[in-house]
Amino acid sequence: MDGRRRASALVDEAYRSLGGAIVDGRLRAGDRLRDVELAALMGISRTPVREALQRLERIGLVEVAANRYTRVAALTDRARTDMREFAAHTIAGVLHVALPRASDEEIAEMLPLVDALRDAESSRAYVDAMLAFHSHLVAASRNVVYRKTFEQIDLVLRRNLEGWTSIADETRPALFRHLREQLARRDANGASWTFLTLHGFA
Repeated sequence: MDGRRRASALVDEAYRSLGGAIVDGRLRAGDRLRDVELAALMGISRTPVREALQRLERIGLVEVAANRYTRVAALTDRARTDMREFAAHTIAGVLHVALPRASDEEIAEMLPLVDALRDAESSRAYVDAMLAFHSHLVAASRNVVYRKTFEQIDLVLRRNLEGWTSIADETRPALFRHLREQLARRDANGASWTFLTLHGFA
């Protein structure tokens, strides 16, 4: 049992290390990923590295052509568009589950997270604030499926949401104000609509 836990921990460690390097740009699109070299670099065997690469392939960060290459996948415009749509609608859905279940303290903690979204001065800061908001909503939802899904796609969210922010027209300040008010009064329908509108999906 301890051996299996140790092996699983090594896979998780390799997954986070490689995934983090892809997300922050240390590993770039097209870079070859050779399990022998990566295992030596990490000081572990090839098996957990191969399993980590398989997990990264499943979420689209790595692409594999059997007997030819394993490499960092390119980030396409389609991948960005699909992820923005997925993230916006997923967060809108979590709002419907989280707001009725959240404690008063959790509701109060949502408001500065919305302020961080409003005040973000770059896309990277916006995405970081978005993921913090998403994570808080998932915890407040008490929904195990949302939690496990968020854990599994955190890395691909961070990479594929690169460049994302809210709409930039004159309605933006009012929409963020409405979102804050709707969260405070647990108006799930209103908050979901406002959130989607802020990102061009309503």
